[in-house]
Amino acid sequence: FRRLSKDYELYTTISEAMIYGSLIRLMTRRLAS
Repeated sequence: FRRLSKDYELYTTISEAMIYGSLIRLMTRRLAS
């Protein structure tokens, strides 16, 4: 159970990073145009 929660934390961190990355990419593209 402990390992499962650890993997879940890692997954949420990665998904958050991907969301932020796509947001930043959209913002930079909008600023560049």
